[in-house]
Amino acid sequence: MSGKYFHFTIGPVQGFVAQSRRTRDLLASSFLLSYLSGHAMAAVMDQGGSIVFPDVHDQFKQIHNPLLQAINQTLQGKELFEGPWIGSLPNRFKASILEGFQPQKVEEAVQRAWIKIADIVWNETISDIAVLGNGTREIWERQVHGWWEMAWVIGDDPTLLNLRKNWRSYIPTIEPGDKCTLMPQLQELSGYVRSRHRQEQDMFWHSFHENQRNALDLRERERLSAIALIKRFYPLYAKKAIGWELPSVAVKFPPTTYLAAFPTILRMLEKSPEQAKKFASIALKSSKNTQTVALADHFPLLQRKAEKDVLLKKFIQLDGNVFFQRWADKVVDAETFAQLKPLYLGLSKEPSPYYAILLMDGDQLGKQLQKNEQKVSKALSQFCKDLNDLVRNHNGVVIYAGGDDVLAMLPVPEALPVAVKLQQKYRQAFREGGEPTLQATSSAAILYAHCKTPLKSVLQEGHHLLDQVAKDHAGRDSLAIGIWKSSGVALTWSAPWKVVCDGNPDQAQTIFDGFKEYTRNGDQTIFSNQFLYKLKTLYEQAPMLTNDPEEHRQKLKRLITADYVRIMDSEKCNEDEINQRIENLMKVCFVAKRKDDNVELTGKFRVAGALVAQFLAQEGEGVVE
Repeated sequence: MSGKYFHFTIGPVQGFVAQSRRTRDLLASSFLLSYLSGHAMAAVMDQGGSIVFPDVHDQFKQIHNPLLQAINQTLQGKELFEGPWIGSLPNRFKASILEGFQPQKVEEAVQRAWIKIADIVWNETISDIAVLGNGTREIWERQVHGWWEMAWVIGDDPTLLNLRKNWRSYIPTIEPGDKCTLMPQLQELSGYVRSRHRQEQDMFWHSFHENQRNALDLRERERLSAIALIKRFYPLYAKKAIGWELPSVAVKFPPTTYLAAFPTILRMLEKSPEQAKKFASIALKSSKNTQTVALADHFPLLQRKAEKDVLLKKFIQLDGNVFFQRWADKVVDAETFAQLKPLYLGLSKEPSPYYAILLMDGDQLGKQLQKNEQKVSKALSQFCKDLNDLVRNHNGVVIYAGGDDVLAMLPVPEALPVAVKLQQKYRQAFREGGEPTLQATSSAAILYAHCKTPLKSVLQEGHHLLDQVAKDHAGRDSLAIGIWKSSGVALTWSAPWKVVCDGNPDQAQTIFDGFKEYTRNGDQTIFSNQFLYKLKTLYEQAPMLTNDPEEHRQKLKRLITADYVRIMDSEKCNEDEINQRIENLMKVCFVAKRKDDNVELTGKFRVAGALVAQFLAQEGEGVVE
């Protein structure tokens, strides 16, 4: 061994992953970035190096990471019929290397894998119609060969890679002409300027559509760059491009409308299976495409409940838009829509238009790595183990899970329970490492977003919640929650995990659970928005009643209780019940932050916590929108 370390990173991450219009784009770009990082790791190991971080192999260099294992097998010429489809390798790694190590071989390996994928997509989608474009091949070559930024250093200092990245040797290409509708910094592939050559541009993309086996792979008015086209289409040709087929669950990924409709779909299966079958039989008569093949493979609970009936199986594969009366006419014809209307009126609840995106990240991982790199690496490997099953069993889908980062999408009722379990899983993974100095914590963000909000914007806001709200504002080891209705972000709330979990981060109970029992009284919301906004007006800007935060809290509690009693029907609720309700209200409405290693109750009162609690208790129905 040379005693030296090789640090490597590949990007851009946000520029590649976040610029996604569909959930399928998001999954494909996350996986591809992880896949290319895996090829870099394989090139290091091929030169006798050993990956130090992340934990991907044992001391005998037996690979246990499934993605790196699959990559290594294909490089050895072995044929794989199936392989992983979720990114599990970070875009950054550290390796110990031997004398004579050649870093350029790592870059060449990444570029070779990337060009192979690009060539397959070109041959399958563009080559036959390139002649119709204006310099299409030149645009393709420029974008493909100039896209990835790879940075590396050799040395012992773990900060060297950050210093290297500050050199900014990567210079993005300057793109002329009309821009890609998915990645607007890049030129679209026809090469025509629409204001001057509209007909030629339309002919190019019309011809592209005619060559595709599924019109939904590229929607009308979508005009893509080479990079966007590759990440949209390579999953369809995965066997040629990466060496193994991606399963239908990766190609037919659940759209946001389906995740939003999930609670209604499940409720219909459980309570009204006959109505569900009638709903499916009518919807399937439509001349439009209303069925998404293999969609239900993501949701084992739905599969179990529908497995004995053919029509129920078709029901759980319907396009998510069908379950919303306001959007169903976009995916079914007029006659079918008219027949479905009575069934919409028969639903016990109108579907909520919200779904959840969950992001999680380890706190101060760099400092943890400096303490004990090997144990941290193994702990993170343990954290990722069975993580996909955990999310899947809560009716969610994992986009990415590598190192300390997690990105997942879930129905509204499942996001908070999963976030709690993941932070517990993270703590437990480090405890099992047997190193008392590793007091590892994680922060998370849950954004409840309207299903018609552009996915790119949702991802950007989710990262803002995680970085600026959970980590910076709440002080790490925290959760941030945001609710984004169709017109924009409505509110945000954050608190340390100790507060979220009502004093014990290792328990499943949260301070929001108490609202589920009494948020609805028949059709009447007990903590009405009118009452909460009255509290906002009276107490959010009011001065502290005393210098002691706890004493201030108790005085404010008495004032709020008096306000509440005045509007309550005393026959429906006794004094103990009222006190419990107000206590639950106080738990979610007082701002808490982490200062150093302690949780600090600031004494600031904010109704945002109560509005989040009501939103969760009602599963996103009629609270914020």
